Amino acid sequence: MGISTSAFAADFKPFTPVKNVCPECVQPKADEMKLNDGQAIRGTVVAENVDFYVFLRYGEVRAIPKSAVANIVWANGSKPAGLDRYEQVLLKNGHVLSGTIINDSQEPPLYEVKASFANVTIMAAKDQVKKAYRNGQEIEVK
Repeated sequence: MGISTSAFAADFKPFTPVKNVCPECVQPKADEMKLNDGQAIRGTVVAENVDFYVFLRYGEVRAIPKSAVANIVWANGSKPAGLDRYEQVLLKNGHVLSGTIINDSQEPPLYEVKASFANVTIMAAKDQVKKAYRNGQEIEVK
């Protein structure tokens, strides 16, 4: 299932199906995002920019176009402050890196991103990058 928007020009990649191993257990607090197609997903919105939300669910990260979202019920009752303070690198394959761009080099041409939600640093060659964002706004990929 793909959700396409012309402004975003990327498909939502569905999360890996995960069954609850303890349906009787109290579920932890989570943001609940309802998509325009009726699908509801639970997880955490870890960042946002003008085009999409960055959604974390069971260790998987997805860029979900804002135009595909009907509404969000926030885990703590209101939208957390500062979701737009992180940087994102959207790859041509639809994956998104979110956190802090710690290296933006021309030789070799790559981005290095320290994740905002885990102690992980990921590198991406610039020829694989579709868009990049800082402070919620798109920046030029050079």
